[in-house]
Amino acid sequence: MALMEIENITKVYESDGVETHALCGVSFAIDKGEFVAIMGPSGSGKSTLLHVLGFLDRHTDGVYRFENKTMDEYSSDEIALVRNEKMGFIFQAFNLLARVSVYENVTLPLLYSRISKKEWHNRVEHAIDAVGLSHRSQFHTSKLSGGEKQRVAIARALVLDPEVIFADEPTGNLDSVSGKAVMTILDEVNRKQGTTIILITHETVTAAFAHRVITMKDGHVEHDRRVGKDGEKREYKK
Repeated sequence: MALMEIENITKVYESDGVETHALCGVSFAIDKGEFVAIMGPSGSGKSTLLHVLGFLDRHTDGVYRFENKTMDEYSSDEIALVRNEKMGFIFQAFNLLARVSVYENVTLPLLYSRISKKEWHNRVEHAIDAVGLSHRSQFHTSKLSGGEKQRVAIARALVLDPEVIFADEPTGNLDSVSGKAVMTILDEVNRKQGTTIILITHETVTAAFAHRVITMKDGHVEHDRRVGKDGEKREYKK
């Protein structure tokens, strides 16, 4: 079942009368539980695509359906609710509060949710444990390594049990060992919890964790391939 589907999506930015076409008629569907990597060079449109899929920006033309409802059918309040409760975000720069604890950082999304405060502690503890940082729960994030900070960001994304996690270059600021550890956690979240993962990356070693790779070039989908159990890549069939 498709969690999200886009049809002929375009995104045009205008500055000083000059138009830049970031997305040009992009179409595909992503099913619940998929682990999809979106690759491409700088300027290919992959980050713009993530912003559209994550309700962070509106497309210029085309149709975007999330849970079988077009973006235009969502009110502003509903968009904010979906983005907070059904979508989790992980960014290259971590975006953590430095002077508060790991526990407090992971709690933040709950402040804007409809979840009862009685559930908060268990949810936060579970999310922190899932990324292997229970022993760092009361540490300020400024005291953590880069790999640990990204794991806190993953826990924060997990705490509301979202339908989908968007990971924008999550290993970009990490060494290879920390990067592999972060990707292993995302792989486990996908396999054990069935959470849909949409990964933006330019690194082939990072994209190798995905089961499907969409390659962008100049705002277009150049390739859409699924990785089989034997490691062989083949064209993806909807």
